[in-house]
Amino acid sequence: MRELLSAAAAVLCAWSTVRAQAGDGPTQRALTISLGVAQETRRDDTDSPLAYSGAGPAGQIAFDWTRAARHGYVSLSASEATITPRVSPAEADVPPEEAFNSYAFEAGMDWRFRGGSARAGEFALGAEFGATFTLARHMYAGQDLSQQNFDLGVATLGPVARWTRRVGAGDFTASLGVPLIAFVDHPYADVRYATQLMNIHFVPLSQFHQANAGLSYAFRPESRIGVTATYRVGIMELDDLEPVRRVAQSLSVGVVKRFGARP
Repeated sequence: MRELLSAAAAVLCAWSTVRAQAGDGPTQRALTISLGVAQETRRDDTDSPLAYSGAGPAGQIAFDWTRAARHGYVSLSASEATITPRVSPAEADVPPEEAFNSYAFEAGMDWRFRGGSARAGEFALGAEFGATFTLARHMYAGQDLSQQNFDLGVATLGPVARWTRRVGAGDFTASLGVPLIAFVDHPYADVRYATQLMNIHFVPLSQFHQANAGLSYAFRPESRIGVTATYRVGIMELDDLEPVRRVAQSLSVGVVKRFGARP
């Protein structure tokens, strides 16, 4: 009897182990390096009442991994541009301009819903942490003070939703993230004078609104080396003592190296 119970226990343990391994599946990893162009439109009452706009180069490096229904990712991106007033002030012989730099970090994880079909695509829901830092070097025209530097740091946390569908020889993905928690560092004067730096404070949803969306197409995602094209757009409104309005969009093409276990 004891031998029979031992054999039954061994079978159950083996079945549980096989089921767990089948449920987890192999881990797939990918490293993506992207280059493209980014367009900025912003108005920050700290440095100017005018809205500025312009474009410049952008780059991103991202690492993501997938195991069964789980998908995690981290990314670093940067862009720079020379932006000028969308409507030049009539009294200025030479319109002011800003040398604008933006840096962003994103990390998140989402879980795919079961039961998706090839026609309907796959849906996933998760959470994303984001941190952005922007630096604007504002050059004034016709004044003794020719330049001032202003920065804005934002850290957010919120839900993110993704939809993926096979289209032709690749996967088409649409994503949308809406942060619900935000911390902001927004000095109101030239940041070259460090007495006001790192004044990080919580901003409620009544004063902070942001949405980030993306569209991407990965060509032949089953191959070890691939190509992906991505369009991203982000909108932010900060109703602080000095309001900020910002719209950023980018279009990039990346080379993907996939490695690790394959299905």
